Amino acid sequence: MFYENGTPLAEFTMPFFTLTKPTIIMGLQKSDMPQELPDIVEISGRDDIMLTRVLLSLTTDIARLLSVSHTIASPEEKQKLIHIIKKSLQTFLRFSDIAIVQYDLRKYVYKVFLEDCEKVRQHDDFEMMASGEYPLGDGLHNVLMQSETAVLFSVPELQKQGAIQFDFLHAAGIAEIAGIRLMHNNEVFAGMALLSETPDSFSKEDLRQIERFSYHLSGSLANILTNEAIRQREKEKEILLSLSADIARMRGMGDLITVLRHRLKSIFHFNDITISLLGSDKDHFKVIVEDTAEIRSSHPAYQGLVFAEYPVADGVHDILLASDSPQVFDVGQVLMDCPIKHAGFQFIYEHGIKELAGVKLVNQNEEIGFLMILSEERNAFRDTDLRLLQGISDQLAVALANILADERIKQQLKEIKGYKEKLEEEKLYLQEEISSGYTYRDIIGAGPEMQQVFYMLSQVSVSQSTVLILGETGTGKELIARAIHNSSPRRDQLMVKVNCATLPPNLIESELFGHEKGSFTGALERRIGKFELANHGTLFLDEIGELPPGLQVKLLRAIQEKEIERVGGKNTIKIDVRIIAATNRNLQKEVAEGRFRSDLFYRLNVFPIVLPPLRERKEDIPLLVAHFIDRFARTAGKKNVRLSSTAMKQLQAYNWPGNVRELEHVLERSILLMQGNIIREVHLSSPQAGAENRTKADEDYSRKLMEVERDYILGVLNKCSGKVFGPGGAAEILGLHVSTLNHRIRKLGIHKEHKYFIKVSQH
Repeated sequence: MFYENGTPLAEFTMPFFTLTKPTIIMGLQKSDMPQELPDIVEISGRDDIMLTRVLLSLTTDIARLLSVSHTIASPEEKQKLIHIIKKSLQTFLRFSDIAIVQYDLRKYVYKVFLEDCEKVRQHDDFEMMASGEYPLGDGLHNVLMQSETAVLFSVPELQKQGAIQFDFLHAAGIAEIAGIRLMHNNEVFAGMALLSETPDSFSKEDLRQIERFSYHLSGSLANILTNEAIRQREKEKEILLSLSADIARMRGMGDLITVLRHRLKSIFHFNDITISLLGSDKDHFKVIVEDTAEIRSSHPAYQGLVFAEYPVADGVHDILLASDSPQVFDVGQVLMDCPIKHAGFQFIYEHGIKELAGVKLVNQNEEIGFLMILSEERNAFRDTDLRLLQGISDQLAVALANILADERIKQQLKEIKGYKEKLEEEKLYLQEEISSGYTYRDIIGAGPEMQQVFYMLSQVSVSQSTVLILGETGTGKELIARAIHNSSPRRDQLMVKVNCATLPPNLIESELFGHEKGSFTGALERRIGKFELANHGTLFLDEIGELPPGLQVKLLRAIQEKEIERVGGKNTIKIDVRIIAATNRNLQKEVAEGRFRSDLFYRLNVFPIVLPPLRERKEDIPLLVAHFIDRFARTAGKKNVRLSSTAMKQLQAYNWPGNVRELEHVLERSILLMQGNIIREVHLSSPQAGAENRTKADEDYSRKLMEVERDYILGVLNKCSGKVFGPGGAAEILGLHVSTLNHRIRKLGIHKEHKYFIKVSQH
């Protein structure tokens, strides 16, 4: 185009050659020509030499741009591209470093996408600064976005904006920046910055060259971004497909966390990972499985803090619940924003975690939990990471729901198996109980001693208190225990009996607490113990005084903690059992002589009941005789059986060392041996045997019930140094209300001036 007075008259074209062949015909527009060209062209008729010079200069610029354009069009790898761009531009521009940043207009931030910074890289903080995310409104990139031309910036002037990145550039030796926006399909998507160590490095013509170069760069860069996005999506699909295959093989939480860590480590940069479940109220959550670095998992407080239950409203999980996409959190900021100190966040922050990325887990439109990945670095998670995390969460939610369903089924099968075992044990036990033939109706007695026993039964039966039944052999301790159980709120459940005297010491623990398969030689299958069998019912520990010292400790723990552990087992089992114990020993004497633990004695002796021997209630012998004759006569098929007066006198004269049980057996034998329907003679044990038994009985149980109760309360007061109420007081140990204990103290004549002691009878 030729000009006259600035008005275009005609245009011209000229060929450009590479080596010897023309490669392109370039049409020159006004915008492509130097500003001085119109004036020169106007005088072109007067100065052909000047025109030639301008055209040669213009030809050189265009050739340079074509060469750069051809160079940057070929690489598909972004890192290779930035080196080529820098090398090409440094052939005609003076600068040291180059950076291309990608704009996120949705978040209004930018992040370095490509860089070749030999100068700035020498600064110690380069890696941290180059990986950061910065707001677009920093005084540089917001200006570039609005400008159609390249813009020159002074770094000291930019520092006045207060952005840390400009302080960093200044510290790294950068004095000037030439920048240009990059557009594709009429949208700004990136910016290019050329960094120079010296001021005034770029002329106006340099800025025009940068502007023209940006048109060529934008297309190549957009293609690379597109290809990279396609490759990323393909990679994400491969990861999700691979994860789906792994999930199909999972059988438990351990498999789940192992697979997740392995898969995510190939994509994300993180240190720890946790999966948590929402509570049924959706207001609380609890971590159920985790994979944590040793620096945190080895801390003594770790288990208690990480696996504790926390409220959802913590500034993280409540936000995740309200969001349909993954979110990133700065832990330090979360702690500052949270009005209440969060022990879990505080712990991970103090032990190196700086950033969290999380997403809620949703299965069939129900929110069931959270996936959290934790990093010791800030800005660790990219947008592509979060998009992939969303896809992973969808698959994880299904897998988690399936695993939880499987675990519930396993637990239900385990419970069904337990119920089956318990039913089988109950069946055997009930069959044994039915064959024993004893019922509440077998308690016979009209004398004052038995009336006192009946009164105490009526007081304790309706409670849940532990009962200790004291009495000689054959006085009916088991019948009393059964009467208490049958009159208690637990009467619809089992009363399970354990005779501590009949079991070998090495089997008592297994009998009481059960055992796991293989826990000892001969343990061919798992078996539940008497505590589990009596759960929600009553456990009757007969002959408790025969329990070995080692088992006394475990029994005390079971009673106090209300939990047991099977022999060979690893888990504790909660139990709800009422304890009734019985013994023919003087436990106070056993405690004094060190054969029975005092703490177990006090735990059992909450409500003692002393059964009188038969020799002290001989007025009940006729009633007992009538009861046993009726029972055994029916069994033997005999009718109208009577006892002669001589035989009755013989029975009442005897001292009954074996008590009611001996009387029962004597009458059963007499009925079998009698001729006719009258028992004329009874076969009693030798007098010597009775004398020996009586001596022992007198030693153990010569005192009245009120004396035993008084001495016991005195003993407890002695243990408490006279303290009646409050922690460790007598009322707490006895399991009585303070007013009830004070009433008994007054009734039994115990006064403050008494010296508290435990009386042990000496004979």
